Amino acid sequence: MALSYRPSRDALLNPCADPTFKIIFTNDSDESRGALTCFLSDILEKQVTDVVLQPNELSGEALDDKQSEFDINCKIDGKAVNIEMQGRNENACYGKRAEYHVAHLLNHYTPKGKSWQDIPQVFQISVLNFIFDAEEENCINWYNMKNADSHQIGNLLNVIFIELPKIKQLPDDVSKLTKTQMWGKFFLYASNKDKQDFVKEICAHNRGINMAVTVLEHVSQDEMNWYHESRYWMHVSDMKTAEQHAIETGMAKGMEEGLAKGLEQGATQQNLENAKKMMECHIDFETIFKVTGISEEELVKHSES
Repeated sequence: MALSYRPSRDALLNPCADPTFKIIFTNDSDESRGALTCFLSDILEKQVTDVVLQPNELSGEALDDKQSEFDINCKIDGKAVNIEMQGRNENACYGKRAEYHVAHLLNHYTPKGKSWQDIPQVFQISVLNFIFDAEEENCINWYNMKNADSHQIGNLLNVIFIELPKIKQLPDDVSKLTKTQMWGKFFLYASNKDKQDFVKEICAHNRGINMAVTVLEHVSQDEMNWYHESRYWMHVSDMKTAEQHAIETGMAKGMEEGLAKGLEQGATQQNLENAKKMMECHIDFETIFKVTGISEEELVKHSES
């Protein structure tokens, strides 16, 4: 019997896995194109009609520029959009990464000579499988450049974060969910057998998610997609193991350095006490320094304090 990465005949791929997330929205099918169009319409809260996929790698202006590689890069009605599924907030720097990506997107799609009034809006949409801002209650947040009174500069740079752990905490009640929150539930529950009835409810209320499920069922028949997803989860596991090892190593090193510092400070304090006693016995400072390593100036200073 041939080895299969698919755990069962009816198992579905997990949209929270980067390669599965990509293929749902970029598969060459009407359902996939429809799902992407509806997803963008729901996130941006306006009807999107013209979606064109673009290359996922954006080069820099110079060879040593930092490159950008996106999950899904597309244009909508002349605007540039990058969509990401992100599972880790490496070094707590994902906010900086998103800002760089949206700035790179603006620069890449603004050719020389273009009039300022014609510069396109750019959007960086990230589905985050982690908490980005624990102090922010909203599970969906839209960031752009504003002053302290919330007045926008030009409304060109837009970053949208969808935090899945916060959506997971919301009740499984379709009537209480926004369209974007429904997408979050889909990403979280699509591969969960125990949540299929609720996923069907969402599909009945959201046409785009219904098309996304159709695509997911189709691509889950392909063994190669299961191979790519399994490799992704292995990579995630390796990264978490490496991070945990780094944390534990750092803690151990910190404890070792702290212990060494503590011992050093303790020894210095003991030498200081011994030097004071020797001074009280009228032993000369040269002898005291040879025995304790405490200089005359240091001893006088501590005796006066």
